[in-house]
Amino acid sequence: MPLQIRRKYLWILFMTMLLTTTSTYAISKSKIQAKLNHVNGKAAECVMHKFYTNSGWIQIEGEVGRNGIDGLYYKRKHGRIQEVLVAESKWNTGRLGKSGKNKSIKQMSQTWVLRSLNKLVKYKPLPEYDTIKKFIEHNQYRARLFNLKPVGEDSIQIHLYKIKNKGQDSFEKIKERSLKAIRLVSPRNRFEVGIVNAYNECRRGALKSYFPTLKGKDIETLLGNNYLRGEDLVKYLSR
Repeated sequence: MPLQIRRKYLWILFMTMLLTTTSTYAISKSKIQAKLNHVNGKAAECVMHKFYTNSGWIQIEGEVGRNGIDGLYYKRKHGRIQEVLVAESKWNTGRLGKSGKNKSIKQMSQTWVLRSLNKLVKYKPLPEYDTIKKFIEHNQYRARLFNLKPVGEDSIQIHLYKIKNKGQDSFEKIKERSLKAIRLVSPRNRFEVGIVNAYNECRRGALKSYFPTLKGKDIETLLGNNYLRGEDLVKYLSR
């Protein structure tokens, strides 16, 4: 084979390998990020449960599989349910979605909550669900959006929103309050220690579940960063 043709052939081969590797890397990173989104979402949900149960709310299962209500809580007085709280957790810039025919039912609307409760009753009939459903039907419940955001590389912050006018077509999302940012390495009090422990415990379990090839020491290193992204895991997964 003449030298010029050989060089051309090698160049084409090199470029093909380069493009294939780049494409595979991009797909791999995309899949990693998709799994990581679940890890971050689970972490936000765990922090929400810790936050509300610390405030005296009793948690009851709100999901069938992965679908349903992230946070379903109630308070009892003299043995009877007196208050009901429905909450949805979101990580960072996550938004409430839509479901049903033509995607017309807003997540966290009264219609959406009732649909979720009906599925729960069929899946696991409990007397508490029947009572909670009555509170929902009469619009006598609290609805909250729980937003957990990363702040820099080492802190998280909780933002709470009230959901008013819980109709199917529209509702108001009103900011209730924002807590001070919590540093993962130096929580200031018992409350923050509990939040950080819940956050890391959930992330640790989710990382093991979604990325079973990660080594324990790698997971502990990754937990030092509150804002894990796909590129952060690539080097650990490629070892």
